Amino acid sequence: MAYIRTHNTTQKRRGKAAKRYEVCWREPATNPATGLPIPGKTRTRQESYPTREAAEARRDELNAAKHTGGTTALADQRKAGAQTFGYYAAAWLAAQRVKVASGRLKADTVDGYGKRLAVYALPEFGGMAIGAITPTLCERYLARLAGRGLTPATLKHHWSVLRAVFGYAVRHKAIPANPVDGVDFSANGAQRRNRRHHPLTAEQVGAVAATIGTRYPVYELLTLFAAYTGLRAEELAGLEVQDLVFTPGPAGVPRARVDVRRAKKRRGGEWLSDTLKSAKSSRNVPLPSWLAVRMADYLNNHPAANTAEAPLWPNRALGGARRRGCLAVAPLDYSEPCDMGAFYKNLFRPALEVNGLPASRPATADAPATQGVRLHDLRHTFATLQLSAGVHFMQVSKWLGHSTFTLTLDVYGDYIPEQDGGALNTLPEPAPPPQTSPAAVAGNVVPLRRVGSPG
Repeated sequence: MAYIRTHNTTQKRRGKAAKRYEVCWREPATNPATGLPIPGKTRTRQESYPTREAAEARRDELNAAKHTGGTTALADQRKAGAQTFGYYAAAWLAAQRVKVASGRLKADTVDGYGKRLAVYALPEFGGMAIGAITPTLCERYLARLAGRGLTPATLKHHWSVLRAVFGYAVRHKAIPANPVDGVDFSANGAQRRNRRHHPLTAEQVGAVAATIGTRYPVYELLTLFAAYTGLRAEELAGLEVQDLVFTPGPAGVPRARVDVRRAKKRRGGEWLSDTLKSAKSSRNVPLPSWLAVRMADYLNNHPAANTAEAPLWPNRALGGARRRGCLAVAPLDYSEPCDMGAFYKNLFRPALEVNGLPASRPATADAPATQGVRLHDLRHTFATLQLSAGVHFMQVSKWLGHSTFTLTLDVYGDYIPEQDGGALNTLPEPAPPPQTSPAAVAGNVVPLRRVGSPG
């Protein structure tokens, strides 16, 4: 049974020695190596409290635990609950990296989890004991996130990561329940704002590409290639010379397809190959004949055309310093893939603005975020151009590498305007009911007899 011992301290309270209340109890001793109880051995444990009320509450809790799960588990849970949120966040991230090693999760996904925790959750809860974080604190945290003007999708991502960390703590017996579950988050989706896509017209693609081509003809072709194949940014970076396959066509015009087999992304200053987004992302996409001709000419001048694993699209080497107010053309580095993020920032976005198109920009201290054209909108451009040209949505879905046909319909169903070839509503007007003459109606009338009348 747990009991309370009282000790006088050297501190004074109202002229008297302040007391310290110590809750003591005995429990089975365990082997540190195995965690198993040692038969016939016990150990004494104690916890200190500043008030008798707190000590008595703890004593009663321990005595009740004698009849349930035992005092050892209760004390260990209390100790685990005293660990900080930051401790469990780090442990949860480490568990996610194990999934990366086993191929169940992408490294980029775990990196995104870490960034979300570092931006908001860790500054808010990082130093707090995880057992002290209540649903009320989580609700206030959610309100502060919403007040920052985050999009509903971004808000959901941050909230999901927070929930996952608390869920990890629940599974490891640090807290009895997930405090996030006590917050009504569903109401935050009532005014959900989906990110608006900005597919370009063929004329706009040509204008933007031509602007880029005044300094970098290679990246002019890259812009056209992205808009007319629909590849994701990481897939474009992952392309190698061997992924462009040519076959003979009619009248000597080459046919070509691009085989999408990998993604690449720079991580820690090093380019690493990564798995594709889904199993169906591994696909073959045919090129229009005019683009096949231009790609054939491009490969004829590619410095590493005879190296199968060489990057298809080169990166810009260090350079491009300003000279008398103008950007110098940086040399091209064919030994590493094109950094698509830098391509958007330094070439694609300025070309959009030159042509009067809105460019997407993140929020700054002086200006809110601008939801304009992103690099990913070249993928949307490919989809809408194909659908508007009458290509069946299932075929477009395969070229895009979507996991389901339904996803293609959900994303692009509204991007087939009637004037660009979208379907018209041609349901006929319902036929009017057949007309009958008054005489025919009169002939159908049967006179009724009154009850009790003769006849």
